[in-house]
Amino acid sequence: MSKETEDAFVNENQQVIRDYLIGKFKGFEVTDTPNPPLSHMFIVTRSAEERYRVKVTWSQISDNNNTPARIEQLLIAHDVAGRMRGKSQGEYFAWGS
Repeated sequence: MSKETEDAFVNENQQVIRDYLIGKFKGFEVTDTPNPPLSHMFIVTRSAEERYRVKVTWSQISDNNNTPARIEQLLIAHDVAGRMRGKSQGEYFAWGS
């Protein structure tokens, strides 16, 4: 896979995660910070008191087997949003292998 193709693939998977979070956290702002080759942090914020984080392993986002459709299925199957809400404020949910 060329560098450009790999970057486009990763960007698509990141967008699927953003879209999932936007759908699950209505009224929240979604921000994210990549930290390749380790992880990508997504933060959903409504206020200073209401903020949830998920740290996604880079391999979860960049694995060729994890197509955007597969990422969406995994987000739902693993109840990522619910598990994010289950963490105390200031903690993050780690998702991925």
